[in-house]
Amino acid sequence: MREYFVWLLKVLTVVVLVLVVPAMLGGIMAAVGSGESQPTSGNTVAVIELNGAIESSRDIIEKLHKQAANPKVKGIVLAIDSPGGAVGPSQDIYTEVKRLKAKKPIVVAMSSVAASGGLYAALGASKIYAQPGTITGSIGVILQIPNFSKIADTVGVQMVTIKSGALKDVGNSFRAMTEEERVFLQSTVAEAYEDFVTAVSVSRNIPREKVKRFADGRIILGSTAKEIKLVDEHGSVYDAARSVFELLGTPLDEDEEPKLFYADDRFSEFKQLFESVSSVWLNATGQGFQLRYIMH
Repeated sequence: MREYFVWLLKVLTVVVLVLVVPAMLGGIMAAVGSGESQPTSGNTVAVIELNGAIESSRDIIEKLHKQAANPKVKGIVLAIDSPGGAVGPSQDIYTEVKRLKAKKPIVVAMSSVAASGGLYAALGASKIYAQPGTITGSIGVILQIPNFSKIADTVGVQMVTIKSGALKDVGNSFRAMTEEERVFLQSTVAEAYEDFVTAVSVSRNIPREKVKRFADGRIILGSTAKEIKLVDEHGSVYDAARSVFELLGTPLDEDEEPKLFYADDRFSEFKQLFESVSSVWLNATGQGFQLRYIMH
């Protein structure tokens, strides 16, 4: 039965590679041919986009460091449109944003959704903007493990496991979970959850007991998020960019506009595709699982 799921995923992967990758490669080659735009001096703010599920932090962190060291930009807007993702990468982005804002202002602009890990990534910023209709919140942790044991029993498949310790194969998809494993995994989820609550409380200066009142996994609209101080202001990417100069103590005149430089990675979509396929493959075949800060 496991071989069937692996075969099915292989077929789906081939379909994605055949139909999607050529189009993406065409876009990449066009971008390479046209040359990457460069920021100009003056009132320039770099915009770094964090889109989709957070499976890796590498590209975003590289962009943050590059623009923090770029003398041609005054600050950074981290534009987030993400439902969250893996715990570790979300924490990575939060940590680096918190560190790098000491060099230059880093302001977050939330788009349609910046929930769970998307919110976590935003917490280290100098300031957070959202629209009244932005979906944020979803503070919590989820861990899902597929269980194929009944299917395996039906077709007569048996998984033989040799392990060095009782918890070495915790999450094995081909047998029932033991009570010891459930307790262990629940404690792991609880620990990651407490880290999230702490980050919200410290970064947003909200007493921990107040955070717990809305940190039950619920989504929160931007209008409410401002009321409870989860975000600072309502506004767009341009509003976030203007606030960079306010944080620098050199606010723009009313008729002045910030110059936005989009720090694009030509290969980011290509990388994101393979990260997503890899993540789905591992989880669906029972070869791995992740703690996730993600809206569900």
